[in-house]
Amino acid sequence: MNIDVHAPDEGPYRPEDESVLTRLFNGPRNWIRNHMAFTVCVVTPTFLTALYLVFIATPQYISEAHFVVRGHSSQSGISLSNILQSSGGGGGATSENTYVVQDYMQSRDAAELLIKQNQLLDVYSRPEADFLARYPLFGFGKNFEHFYKYYQGHVLVEQDSETNISILTVRTFRAEDSQKIARALLDAGENLVNEINRRQRENLIRATSQEVLAAEARLREINRKLADYRNSVALIDPMRQSMPMVSYVTSLQNMLTSTNMQLGQLQASAPNSPLIAAYQRQAAILSDQIKKSSGQITGSGESLVPKITGYEDLMVQNDIQQRVLGSAVASLEVAKQQANQQMIYVDEVAQPNAADWPEYPRNILVLCIVFLSCLGLYIMGRLLIAGARERNLH
Repeated sequence: MNIDVHAPDEGPYRPEDESVLTRLFNGPRNWIRNHMAFTVCVVTPTFLTALYLVFIATPQYISEAHFVVRGHSSQSGISLSNILQSSGGGGGATSENTYVVQDYMQSRDAAELLIKQNQLLDVYSRPEADFLARYPLFGFGKNFEHFYKYYQGHVLVEQDSETNISILTVRTFRAEDSQKIARALLDAGENLVNEINRRQRENLIRATSQEVLAAEARLREINRKLADYRNSVALIDPMRQSMPMVSYVTSLQNMLTSTNMQLGQLQASAPNSPLIAAYQRQAAILSDQIKKSSGQITGSGESLVPKITGYEDLMVQNDIQQRVLGSAVASLEVAKQQANQQMIYVDEVAQPNAADWPEYPRNILVLCIVFLSCLGLYIMGRLLIAGARERNLH
């Protein structure tokens, strides 16, 4: 007797017969197989970015400093420009100088200065820095133009529109490096302001200083001519030295007048008096002496008149030149005051800080940006493909 042994009927496939581990493995695999395009375009870039941020990216520290460029306004009174400047509606010289300092901190000159004095290339080439963040950038050569682009991305100077305070931020791979570079940039900005003040002061004072020097030179020349003239005429002050002679002639004229009066009275009262001859001789002697003395003062010979005239001419020139020199010196003092009033200086509101924790990279923000960007590209691609298929069907 034959007995058929049949295998038990397995029946239809039931998912619950699979193990839990198998289902956990097959589920994502099937989803990836069914959504291969989404996985390649969105999931993979986001996953690689997360790996880089978590395991490779180097922390970067921010040092921040606040400063303002101040100066004395040379304008006085109330004007529309002053009102606009005080209300924040206008810039003015101080705002212009603020922009100058900001531009300098992000300039090639500042980068070259930091490279020479603060080893800036070493700061951005630290061994702990990852290959995507350090200098030189991955795939770029090591030259100054590439470094300057890199420098502009790590050093930023902005101005708060409400407070007019400039904010300097420096980003490096070490907190002490960020603080050191920020401090060096503030010092460089202050040195630039001092140089601007020096050039401005020189420009304002140079012209008036030259006028003072020229006036002093002309006055010394006149004094030299005056000394030569005194030596030539053998008189210190012809005007003063002529005064005794003039007084002497005046006294002789007074004596002659008195003698003539007495002579006239005597001739009228006593025509035969023997004193008449004496008075006549005295009058003749006085007249002769007056003639000789007057000739020394105003005569055609050794007269004092040309000597006095030449001396007075030089003294007038000397007086005029002294006034010119005094005016030039006063103008120089005014120029110095204006230069002092127009000086500017950097006022540090907040010193560069040393960060306690890194601010970069911002993992969540970067992941969101990468995911949304890839998702947007994926959706655009799907829409383009769907539109192309629809046109082909029609």
